[in-house]
Amino acid sequence: MKEKSSNRKIHPIVRPMAGVAGRTSEWRTQRPELKNELCTKCMMCVIHCPDDVINLDTNGFPVIDQYYCKGCMICQEVCPHSAIDEIETLPGGEFDA
Repeated sequence: MKEKSSNRKIHPIVRPMAGVAGRTSEWRTQRPELKNELCTKCMMCVIHCPDDVINLDTNGFPVIDQYYCKGCMICQEVCPHSAIDEIETLPGGEFDA
């Protein structure tokens, strides 16, 4: 018995894109803020960020995407030069306390 081939296309429910879950910064109660004057560009924060929200600017300094940062503060913990401050935010993570 010969099987029929299916020409059926399978479509994902949601197209793959950045932030499919929405703005994840709304979950946080604190946010990281980088102090470029203390940063040595060691990339420890970039390597250890569990959400991959730290990129590099044109000068090679880390830049934190505050739109998707969940405020876990792992970047601050792994920074050997104390170049990342913890800024308290209001519930929702959008505005500083």
